[in-house]
Amino acid sequence: MKKIIIVDASPRKGGNSDVVTDKLCAEIKNADVEVFKIREKTVNPCHGCDACKGRDKAGCVQKDDIGALISRIDESDAVVLNTPIYFGQVSAQAKMFIDRMYCFFDPGKPSMTNASKSNRKTALICTCGDGSGAYDKYAEETVHCMDTIGVAESRSLVCGGINGLGECKEKPEYMKSIGEIADWLSK
Repeated sequence: MKKIIIVDASPRKGGNSDVVTDKLCAEIKNADVEVFKIREKTVNPCHGCDACKGRDKAGCVQKDDIGALISRIDESDAVVLNTPIYFGQVSAQAKMFIDRMYCFFDPGKPSMTNASKSNRKTALICTCGDGSGAYDKYAEETVHCMDTIGVAESRSLVCGGINGLGECKEKPEYMKSIGEIADWLSK
């Protein structure tokens, strides 16, 4: 059975990121889905100490919840990062998660990763108040920050023009697009 990890990087409970996470969990089929809500965990920033370098397998010396999650990410078939956009960027929590994936980066290898798999899927789903499409390219580029975890395919989605708490569920076009990502992850 596939293993899929959904990282919810919203600091706000009951918001649009929770709607996205719930929709993904309801729609992903034939997989063991783990939800990792950063706001409920102990997560430190990357210290840039390079203690993770020169290893055959990704790992971090920090003894926090991300340090424990790294081995599960390495065993997973897909990772979804779900985040609001604040002031033109992914949330601080999402950025901290992305930075902690540094332990997978190995510039000494041709693939530049020490991930045990190279066929992983990743997705980045962002919610934001700006409905102009201005963040589509940003999300597309940001999802590639996770390529070091051994990615073969990636997708991004920006659900814009939503400001209210949980308003995403009132947008059928976004619910459909999230469902399509869930179907893609299930294959």
